[in-house]
Amino acid sequence: MCTNPEGFGDVSLSGPYSYEGVLSRVLRIKDIPDSAAEAICLTGGEPTSHPEFLRLVSTIKRELPNNQLILATNGRMFAYEEFARKYLAIGSSKIEIPIHGSEARLHDAITCVKGSFEQTIQGIENILKYMSFEHELEIRLVLTKINLHDTRAILDLVKESFPRITRVVVIFPEFEGMCAKNMEVVGLKYSDVKEEMTGLISEWKESFDGLSLYHFPLCSLPVGLWGYAWRTLRGNEIMFPEQCNGCRFKKYCLGVHVDYAKLIGTDEFMPPTGNIKIKENNGPDREYHPIIEAI
Repeated sequence: MCTNPEGFGDVSLSGPYSYEGVLSRVLRIKDIPDSAAEAICLTGGEPTSHPEFLRLVSTIKRELPNNQLILATNGRMFAYEEFARKYLAIGSSKIEIPIHGSEARLHDAITCVKGSFEQTIQGIENILKYMSFEHELEIRLVLTKINLHDTRAILDLVKESFPRITRVVVIFPEFEGMCAKNMEVVGLKYSDVKEEMTGLISEWKESFDGLSLYHFPLCSLPVGLWGYAWRTLRGNEIMFPEQCNGCRFKKYCLGVHVDYAKLIGTDEFMPPTGNIKIKENNGPDREYHPIIEAI
């Protein structure tokens, strides 16, 4: 269900990902006005598999000490205790790790790597063991047709095994790259997800103070979860179906991913009805998180 296309990991295409290539691109951030406000996100593929990953991170932290560093990783390298200690000793960062299933069979089926569940769980344990106040750990759940039925169990696993983690992000997939190629296996509709999520609202609110929902149009969610929805896609990636023109909540809404509209359609999206009341976010992140409460 990766958004990268087939062949993304071809070694012959790895030139721009050399130590010098990556560093030169990252350091361009210095040319941006007020560059310290910009976050640096290391993603992939799997960034920790880079042969000079720790050297890269050390240099980035030295050259850009005031920029937030975000690492999107499968967490498996952190299963090696020495790697976990060395990375966390470099300095502050936010680490984002997905859990694809509540047990090995399901998680490994999605990653296509036997043993990945065990390594990811061990990696999370090592991060929690060695992290300090300057680190943030976020668990992610990318919903697919394969794991939708396991949503409750995955979140129960996080709650029971890692009670220190309060930051959880539930993500609707982007139907592009390998995800689009595997639509028959992983594809699902927002209406399927809404039904599954309705019964979990109160549990999620009580368990995770930092709950966030990415890639969800407002009408695809129970109203009680609108306050957790973030606008997480660029303008050129989304569209609004014609029926959205009469929606009084359109200005707060993410919209629909263009590839979802092309592959699935837009008939399921309708302006919400009823006496819905919202509390707007007037904070600095209001562009991305416009509603903080809805009833």
